[in-house]
Amino acid sequence: MKAKHYFIMMAALVLAVSCGQRNASKKIAPEEQEAAAAVDSLELKYAPKIEIGTQVEDFTVKTSAGEDFTFSSLKGSYVVLDFWASWCPDCREEIPAVRELWKEFEPKGVKFVSFSVDNDADAWQKALAEEDMAWLQVSNLIKWKENPVAEQFGMNWIPTMFLISPDGKVVDFALTAAAMRTKLQGIL
Repeated sequence: MKAKHYFIMMAALVLAVSCGQRNASKKIAPEEQEAAAAVDSLELKYAPKIEIGTQVEDFTVKTSAGEDFTFSSLKGSYVVLDFWASWCPDCREEIPAVRELWKEFEPKGVKFVSFSVDNDADAWQKALAEEDMAWLQVSNLIKWKENPVAEQFGMNWIPTMFLISPDGKVVDFALTAAAMRTKLQGIL
């Protein structure tokens, strides 16, 4: 499925949920039902294999500036942990929406960490410059399918964002910034 179609379906789902139209007592147009069913199917297919409530195991990786970053240093704050890669077209399309999410929720105390599963430092740095990703950027420069941090979160798809509680537990996940916005609005 092309990224554009995926995001259109995700937007239809977010709109349907935000309008309360997924309530069984409401009538939904057939095309909206089809889009919502397709998104539900994608979420099931690509959902990370991690239990909500799982305590995040601490990890230390490098920031884009070459400094050590330890995940537990953010304990006490809600954290959006965004997995992405420079070579991923869906990720690159989603970055402007993640930037807007960061601008909206960072002033409210939510911390944002984008974790690149790139294994090419030059490609990662180039993408950061091209996309103007001003929030915290980290990587261990290990391929996605071999990456122990991605494995900890049971990653099946990128981009995927996780919402981590102040006590370091997985609250939820989202495949798009729009879905993460809905989750953050429900919590804050």
